[in-house]
Amino acid sequence: MWLFLFAVAVVAEENQTTTTTLPSLVLARKHIPRGSIVVEGKPLTLTYEVCNVGAEPATEVVVADVIDPSVFEVIAGGANARIAELGPGGRSSYNVTVVPLVSGSVEVARAVVRYVIGGQSKRMVSSSPGRLEITSAGAYLRATSYYLKEWFVFMVFTAVPIVLPAIYYYTQKASSSSSSSSSS
Repeated sequence: MWLFLFAVAVVAEENQTTTTTLPSLVLARKHIPRGSIVVEGKPLTLTYEVCNVGAEPATEVVVADVIDPSVFEVIAGGANARIAELGPGGRSSYNVTVVPLVSGSVEVARAVVRYVIGGQSKRMVSSSPGRLEITSAGAYLRATSYYLKEWFVFMVFTAVPIVLPAIYYYTQKASSSSSSSSSS
């Protein structure tokens, strides 16, 4: 009985034709480059990447993003983009340069992507960099700047343990050489 069921299953599997089609899907990613330090008042680059992972071309691709003007000032590029056609496996990217106007923790919104694929209109949202910690300009300056006052204090505190023993040594040497020359 088991042999018969196994033989039927093998024959049925050989007769089936498998066709796999990729889903009609456009993916979008919104990110900041790795290692970027987000500082209040310093330019920051947001990168948007859109790719078609489907087997059909995507047309009328529109990326729409809202950048809060109370948090970021856009200085180069635009948060919205329009791509006429994105072929299968195609990829497109663009950059927006912004300047953070505030410090603290800020949630970055996702971009909305609308496109037509296979005659159907679709909508999806991009990934997001998530919560950004924006460092204040003063904190960044303290962490990365060269400070004369701090170096002066460092020099004084390191000079004292070096100079005082040297002064003592030379005064002792001078007094011992003057006492040895007066005794001779």
